[in-house]
Amino acid sequence: MIRPLPPELRGLLARGEVLLSVKDAVRELLENALDAGARRVRVELWGGGLERIVVEDDGEGIPLEDLPLAAEPFATSKLADLRGLSPQGGLLGVRTLGFRGQALYALRQAATLKIRSRPRGQLGGGLLLARGERVEVRPVPAPPGTRVEVLGLFPGEGRDPKGEARGVLDLLKRYLLHHPHLSLALFLEGEARLLFPGAGLREAARLAFGRVLAERLLPVEAGRGEMALQGLLSGPQASRTRPDQLYLAVNGRPVALPEGVLKAVRRAYRELLPEGHYPFGALNLSLPPGAFRLRLDARKEEVALSGEAEAFLGEALAGAFQGRNLARALPEPRPLLPLNPPTPSGLPRLRFLAQFRDSFLLAEAGDALYVVDQHAAHERILYEDLLRRAAEGAKPLPRPLLVRLEPGEEALLGEREAALAGLFRWEPFGPGRVRLLEAPAFLHPYPLLLPEVFKEAVRGEGEGPKVAPSGLTKALLARLACLPAVKAGHPLGQAQGQALLDALLACETPWVCPHGRPVLLVLKEEDLVRRFGRRSGARGGEEARSRRREESFPEASAPREP
Repeated sequence: MIRPLPPELRGLLARGEVLLSVKDAVRELLENALDAGARRVRVELWGGGLERIVVEDDGEGIPLEDLPLAAEPFATSKLADLRGLSPQGGLLGVRTLGFRGQALYALRQAATLKIRSRPRGQLGGGLLLARGERVEVRPVPAPPGTRVEVLGLFPGEGRDPKGEARGVLDLLKRYLLHHPHLSLALFLEGEARLLFPGAGLREAARLAFGRVLAERLLPVEAGRGEMALQGLLSGPQASRTRPDQLYLAVNGRPVALPEGVLKAVRRAYRELLPEGHYPFGALNLSLPPGAFRLRLDARKEEVALSGEAEAFLGEALAGAFQGRNLARALPEPRPLLPLNPPTPSGLPRLRFLAQFRDSFLLAEAGDALYVVDQHAAHERILYEDLLRRAAEGAKPLPRPLLVRLEPGEEALLGEREAALAGLFRWEPFGPGRVRLLEAPAFLHPYPLLLPEVFKEAVRGEGEGPKVAPSGLTKALLARLACLPAVKAGHPLGQAQGQALLDALLACETPWVCPHGRPVLLVLKEEDLVRRFGRRSGARGGEEARSRRREESFPEASAPREP
C-alpha cells in the first residue's frame, strides 16, 4: 500500500537531487520494478531517452486506489516509520532498493509522466497522466504489471543522446551482475541493443567484461548464518590498476566499495597481484538487518558494514582461493646463487648497500650509484628463465585436463597445430572440447592456469615481434613472470638483495622488465658532485679530505645565541 511518509522522515530523506541524467531516471524505474518482484523488464529509449523512456515490467503492479499517490512527494509503500534510522543518520537494514518516495514525483516535475499499472488480482488497470501539478487518473485495460513512460526529459539542455544511451547500457549491465536471473531487454530507437534471458551470473559477466575476461573469473561462495557471499572474481592472470571494475552489491543494491571491503580484497590478493593492482568481478553480499547502514542520499550507493560483516567478507575472500594453487603461478622465488663468473651483459657487478622503503635496492659499482626496482628485476630474471624452460618442449601431464574452446578458437586450433606441436599435445574430446595431454613442465603444478595459457597460445595473441621461440607469446610469459616475482613492499636481507643483483647479471636484457619498464637507474659520482656543488668527489684526493668542516655548507651561518 502506498502512503505518505511521516513529516520527521521526510526531513531526513529530502537530501540532494534525484535525477541528473537519463541513467538516473532509468535506475529509479528499474529499482521500482525489482522491488515489485519483476522477473522481466523491457527498457526503450528514444532520442537517447531524452525524447522518450519506457520501462515495462511484470511485477505486482499498483492498485487503482493507490495510483493517485504514486507520483506524489514522499509517498511510498517501502518505508513507513523511523525504526530503521540509525543515530548516525543512515538507514539500517533496508530491504528494498527504493525508499525515498521521490523518483516518480521528480519525473513528474521534469517531464510528462504516464503510468499504466494493474495488479494480477485486479479487474482492469489504471492510467496516471501527470505533468507538473496536473494529475489525472482513469481506469483502462492493462496487462498485469506496470508500464512507465517519461516524455520530454531535460528539454533545451543540449544533452548528447548517444552519451545518455551509453550510460543506460552500462547501468543495465551492472545491475545484471547483481540480478543475473532477471530477463532484461534494452531497445534503442526500436532496435534491440541488449537481450538477456536471465541466464545467470556467468553470462551476465560475459556482457559486463567481455567473453575473454569473463572466462578468467573464478567462483566465490561462502555463508555464515544469515550472511552469504556469491560472486565471480578474477584470478592472477588479469588485473587492473584501479578497482573500477570490481562491483559490490548488498542485498541486490549496487553500492560503492567501502574502504573496509577494499582492504579485505587487498589482503586476499596480497600474494597474487602486484602492489597497486586490483581484481575485477562482481560480489553479491546478503546481510541481515543491522549488519549494514545505508547513507541517506539521493544516489543510495554508500554503505557502512558492521565489523562482523567486514570480518565475514574478509574470511570469505581469503578462503575463496584456498585449495586453488594460485598464489604462486610459477615456482616460488628462492634465494638466487651468485654467478661466478658473471655473465657479460654490459652491467657491472653490483654491491648491495641497502633497501629503500622495502621496494628499491641501493647498490654501487665503480663510480656510480644504482637504484634497482626489486620487482622489475625479479620479473626480468624469471621471464628469461621462462623463455629458456619453455623451449624445452612438452612433458606429459600427471592427469589430462579438459579445455573448453570457443568456436573461433576451435577453428584456429587446426591452423596452429604445427606451431604448437612442440609445446602442447592434445586430443579431441567432443564438440568444443579437447583433452590436454602434454604441456611445458613448469606449468604442470598449476592446472587452473594451464587451460588459459593453452587457449592464449591457440589464439596466437601477440603474433609478430612478440612471439617467443617456444610458441608462447612474450606478452603471456611476461604475465606469468610477474605473478611470483617479489613484490614492492617486501623486505629483503643482505644475502637476498645481493643474490637478486647477481642473478640480474645473467640476463640478456637487464635494463628493462618484460613489460618495458626500467629495472634500474644510474647516478654517476660526477653527477652527484655537481648537484651538491662540490669541487671534487670522495675519490678526489687530499683536497676533498682536508676541507674544513664549515666549508661543507658555505651558505649556512652559525646560529646566534637568543
